Amino acid sequence: MENVREASQRAAGEIMDYILDRISSGDWPNGHRIPTEKSLISQFSAARNTVRKALGKLEQEGIIVRYVGRGTFVRGEDEEPESDIAAFIKGDASPSEINELRVILEPATAEIVVARATETEIRHAQKCLQNTLAAKSVEEYERWEAELHLTIINSARNTVLTRIYKAIHLARNKTAWKEIKRRSLNDMRRERYERDHAAMVDAFARRDAVGLRQAMKSHLESVSHNMVNPVS
Repeated sequence: MENVREASQRAAGEIMDYILDRISSGDWPNGHRIPTEKSLISQFSAARNTVRKALGKLEQEGIIVRYVGRGTFVRGEDEEPESDIAAFIKGDASPSEINELRVILEPATAEIVVARATETEIRHAQKCLQNTLAAKSVEEYERWEAELHLTIINSARNTVLTRIYKAIHLARNKTAWKEIKRRSLNDMRRERYERDHAAMVDAFARRDAVGLRQAMKSHLESVSHNMVNPVS
C-alpha cells in the first residue's frame, strides 16, 4: 500500500506525463498557456504541493516557464510564419520523400538528444514505448509511436528541427498517408518495429548516441522499405 510520499510522487509523475503528452502531440505549442494550478488540482485530485512539485520540475528542465500574475506557458516564443519547407512537407511532399528526410535527419540528432534530454523526457519516452506495446488498435499504436519519435526529437532543443518535425507529424496524419501505413503493417512488421523502438528507447535512456543512431537508422530504413512494399 502506498504511503503519502509515494502517492505524491506518483501523482506528480502523472501530471508531468499529461503536460508532456499535450506538448509532444502538438496540442500545446510553444507559448501555449497551460491549465492553472487550481485546474490541475481538480483534474488530478492532487494536493497543491504535488502540482507545484510537478510544475517546478518541468520548469527546472526548461520545458515550461511561469510568470507571476500571468500564468504558466510552454517554453518558447510564438512561432514565426510558417516557412516554405514546412508548408511543402505538410502539403505536397510524398510519403517517400518524407521518409527519406527522416532517414537522413533523425539518426543525425542522436548526439544532441542524448546530451540534452531531461530525465522527464526519457521517462516519457519509456511510457510511450510501453503504450505502443499495449495498444489494442492501429490508431492507438500510431499515436504513441508518433509521440515516441517526437519526444526524442524535441529533446534536441533545436527550434528548426522541431518545426520540421511538427510539419512531418501533421503530414503523417493525412488520410492518404494513414492508408499507406495501414497497408504496410502486419503483425510481423509491427513486432519488428516494437523491437526497434525498444532498442531506441534503451539507447536513449542510457544516453548511448552510437546505439541510438544505429537503432534509428535501422528502424527508419525498414519503415521506408515497407511503405513501398505493402503486405499482401
